[in-house]
Amino acid sequence: MTVGRVRNDLAPPGPPPPGFDTELDIATAFFAPDAVDRMGAIIRKGTDEVIATARTRRWTLDQCNDQEKGYLGVNIENIVRGEYDLGEGLVGMDFDVNGVDVDCKWSRNFGGWQIPPEATGHLCLLVYGDDIAGDMAVGLLRVREEILVGGNRDAKRTVQSPGGINEIRWLVQPGTPIPENFLMSLRKQDRDAILAPRGGDARARELFIRCEGMIIYRHTIESIGQQLDEARRFRGETRQQLLEEGFEVLNGHWKADRQRAKDLGCPSLANKAQWVCLRTDGSTPARRAALDPARIAEAEAYRKLFSRQITAERRAKRQARKALKVANAQMNVIHDVAPDEDAAYAVGAVAEAETTAVRTVEQLELERLLGWTVPQ
Repeated sequence: MTVGRVRNDLAPPGPPPPGFDTELDIATAFFAPDAVDRMGAIIRKGTDEVIATARTRRWTLDQCNDQEKGYLGVNIENIVRGEYDLGEGLVGMDFDVNGVDVDCKWSRNFGGWQIPPEATGHLCLLVYGDDIAGDMAVGLLRVREEILVGGNRDAKRTVQSPGGINEIRWLVQPGTPIPENFLMSLRKQDRDAILAPRGGDARARELFIRCEGMIIYRHTIESIGQQLDEARRFRGETRQQLLEEGFEVLNGHWKADRQRAKDLGCPSLANKAQWVCLRTDGSTPARRAALDPARIAEAEAYRKLFSRQITAERRAKRQARKALKVANAQMNVIHDVAPDEDAAYAVGAVAEAETTAVRTVEQLELERLLGWTVPQ
């Protein structure tokens, strides 16, 4: 029996308790404070930068090509490095966290982190987020050979489930809501109208008028604009134009604005990152209450329909790839099987899910008005 060494096969399930892995404790203490808010903002910012709404008029990651989706992991790594002021690891990992090397891995699919051979034995910051599922998770894991499975052409492997997943020390618990993709939460007719104009000013007007009564965050304003500081315009000409038309654009930084928002029926305006547009006559809350059920129903229908479509497509592709591998093996043929690339399919699936979601909500509205079920 070897003294002073823990056998991995006898180690208790789950992440090591505090004090068992000093490096893990150091990294946890570093990232844990405000992890939900900071990591959520990082995921949102990284995703929005890849979508690049202002330049492309896209509003979801699924409209991006596979190269852009692949870059998202690098982008999130870079944003984490800047947000936490981290240097590169001392022995080749992405970050140096108070003397501890930590690699950073992103996956849009929970548990789908691709771990390279060189990360074995090191800590990994595992980041997950998905606008369609609406959730996120962030954790730290000591990578061990025993908890890695599979392998691709780059010799990267995934974390075993449930064994390896159970060893993750969560900084942001799985199932935590992800900061909202604002444009995905709108009805198609409103989203199209907001994105249609070429200029940032016109988009600003559409955004505020069509989303009156909704809290709009600064990053949303700037993601649909074309200037570096699109929010600045809302403190000037656009704000004045809307005021002349009976709308007040308010910002949570100012006490007077917070009180005015409360007077007009929006008590939740809280900080400088939050904006809201309200009708001067105080009618916004009633209008918002009438508009929100259809907006929420359409957004939920879109997410459900798209998720079902893309899952079925990916399953079919996996089955086709598996069959091709088997056929190659039986024929003693060696050649690469192309990786799954679903960007082209996803763009079509986005449009189809949008259209179907609109029709679903229109049918529900008609049923409500007429009091009977419309034949399918």
